[in-house]
Amino acid sequence: MERYTEILVEYLGSLSYKDLPPEVVDKVKYLLYDYLGHTVYSCGETPANILCDVSRELGGVEEATVIGYGYRTNAVQAALINGAMGHMTELDDTHRGTMSHPGDSMMAVALAVGEKCCSKGEEIITALVAGYETAIRAGEAVMPSHYFKGWHPSGTVNTFGSAVVAGKLLGLDNWKMRQAIGIAGALTSGNFAHIPERGMAKDFNTGRAAASGLYAALLAKQGFTGASNFFENQRGGFCLLYADSSDPSRLTEGLGNGYKIMEVAHKPYTACRHIHAAIDASLNIIKEKNVKYDDVAAMKLRIFATGAKFVDDKEPWLEEKGLYGSRFSAQFNTAVALLEGEEGIMKLFDKQYVRQMLDNPALHDMVQKTDVIYDKELDKEFPNKWATIVEIETVNGERLTDRVDYPKGEPEYPMNRQELRNKFTKLTGMAGLSKEQQEKAEKLCFELETLPDIRSLVAQMVISK
Repeated sequence: MERYTEILVEYLGSLSYKDLPPEVVDKVKYLLYDYLGHTVYSCGETPANILCDVSRELGGVEEATVIGYGYRTNAVQAALINGAMGHMTELDDTHRGTMSHPGDSMMAVALAVGEKCCSKGEEIITALVAGYETAIRAGEAVMPSHYFKGWHPSGTVNTFGSAVVAGKLLGLDNWKMRQAIGIAGALTSGNFAHIPERGMAKDFNTGRAAASGLYAALLAKQGFTGASNFFENQRGGFCLLYADSSDPSRLTEGLGNGYKIMEVAHKPYTACRHIHAAIDASLNIIKEKNVKYDDVAAMKLRIFATGAKFVDDKEPWLEEKGLYGSRFSAQFNTAVALLEGEEGIMKLFDKQYVRQMLDNPALHDMVQKTDVIYDKELDKEFPNKWATIVEIETVNGERLTDRVDYPKGEPEYPMNRQELRNKFTKLTGMAGLSKEQQEKAEKLCFELETLPDIRSLVAQMVISK
């Protein structure tokens, strides 16, 4: 049997800060900065409040901070809540090839363990690079079958990445790290059953992955054992159980030739990533052809079939869907683009504005004129491309079309530091952070490698009552 788990862990175990190129270090800083901004913005959302209430009821040693809320609990509970909050507003990072949001879980674990162990900035950076490498490689080994079966990669593969982040910060040797991955395998879950009802379990998946990965590493540190070859294990390993077709060689293929974290994208819009290409294409047509809402007779959104089934929703305003309705409806987001242009799309950061648009009769009318087409031809390019073609038919019979393969924020079309700063300051300002906190947090994020203790950064992410 091949030794994929062992080889991967040996590489990760030897990985140190001095091995990392400047661009990789910078990428970690961008991702952490982005994560902190959209996670604190989740404060006050119903699922976040529920998770915090239950955590307070359970109690725990005060080891780590719940972002925004500021109360302290044990590291596992903090990782769970912060991991869930990272996914809550659909502004998280994305890895195209694995259809996952790795940062939600791994950033939460890095901060929780970092506070518990008073970890240095260099240690946080190295652990995160190792965690992203693990989660993404695990995902690539089972994609796309894993996704088609109904698994939520952000809840499954993130568990392994979280275990490695925690393991690096806790100082696990290679044998214990392999055990941590094996224990994490016993805790790996997360599915898409919540999608039709827009259930809160979506966010719980990333939080549970963070908590489970950290729990696995803590157990392994004390000598608890699982399976030392979990990824390729033939009795009940990841590649065997979690996909009908897998390629475990992806776990080690090209190991050391580049870093998977560099493939991760940022989101500019508060919507499921499957919608972003449709938003970009709609805005392109509006700008290039000066199309107005009254000009549109009908619109078709040809989205690659795998993604289309998640975002085809002509009733996003149903009360039971909450804010998930707007964030998972391609029709809603493109209707906002037609009604209000790019300014309207960016105003969707304002939750009150979202509720106003959900009640807007003109938006309801545009949603009914818009159809999502599950395009199987575009699906042939998945997951390498997340292609969408927007087709608008005007009242004058003109047909306007635009295609986007890589939405804004992908490595092929990246967001720059100023764009990320605009996103961070807008979100954190709405959440209630002061300008002083915003400026300190940015400074500390981008000087991360110099920090003697990550707690100084976490302290800035607490909303004053």
